[in-house]
Amino acid sequence: MDDFKYKEYTELETLIYNEAMDRIMKGLSNGLSFTEACNAVDIKDSDLKAFIVDDALKIMIADLHYTKGQTLQDAAEMLKLPIDVIQKAHREMMEDISQSAPGVYNILHPDNPAGNA
Repeated sequence: MDDFKYKEYTELETLIYNEAMDRIMKGLSNGLSFTEACNAVDIKDSDLKAFIVDDALKIMIADLHYTKGQTLQDAAEMLKLPIDVIQKAHREMMEDISQSAPGVYNILHPDNPAGNA
């Protein structure tokens, strides 16, 4: 996918991002659903909020599924989200990895030949 890009945050956006992420994670740890935790965060910039919510969901999926070994269905139930929302985010995560992995590999191994095999 050629349109793959990471969001580059300004200093202010980084501050907003970090504070919002902390509040979302705290809300989840206090028993809120994912939607409730995200709705408790007031961010005027709807695009920035969408990025934060997307990142928070992917962080939670990575933690629950890959770190704690829960199924995607279990993650959906814990976050109180439909399984199709979790599966879509998981697919996006895998696409993100497939797009970024070659660049990371090339940075870590600059002397290796690059190819298109």
